[in-house]
Amino acid sequence: MFRLAQLTLLLQIAGEEAAPVRSVDRLAFYDFFSANPFVVVSGDTTRDNADRLTLRLAGFSDHQLSYASTGQRFASRLRRLQHDLSLLVAYGLVMIEDEGYGLTDSGRAVASQFISVYADAYREGARVVLGRLKRLSDRGLKRSAEEWLGRSWLLIDVLDDVLEATPGATDRGNRGEPRG
Repeated sequence: MFRLAQLTLLLQIAGEEAAPVRSVDRLAFYDFFSANPFVVVSGDTTRDNADRLTLRLAGFSDHQLSYASTGQRFASRLRRLQHDLSLLVAYGLVMIEDEGYGLTDSGRAVASQFISVYADAYREGARVVLGRLKRLSDRGLKRSAEEWLGRSWLLIDVLDDVLEATPGATDRGNRGEPRG
């Protein structure tokens, strides 16, 4: 339930921030980095410093509290994502359209009811992360993720693995015609 709530919150912020979630891989990156925003905010620019302050004030810590590496945690989370997403669709909280994944009216109503300190912090993390990642192409996002997570995360070609679960996706070997 916790992961489902997080995805609902993420899709709420994605809608507010005009950050289309066109594929499962993009959703996975957005979700993981929203829960672990200091992985993305690691530079020393004015923006990085401002975002770090925002995240600390929201309650995030820049110290990793997990026994697993960042890449291992991402890989574990990705394995559960498709199942979690299918549950949200089955519950009528998430819809799949040509533009990607988004909340239904019921999903928006549920997301607005999450009023815990963690929910507020996660929303803030999602705003920071989506503000940085939404403009990246899929290739650019993947390249940045490999940089942040390291190459040992064993998900070198995530885009091909989730093509079938991507709304409006086409099979590149099939002249752009939808798979079916």
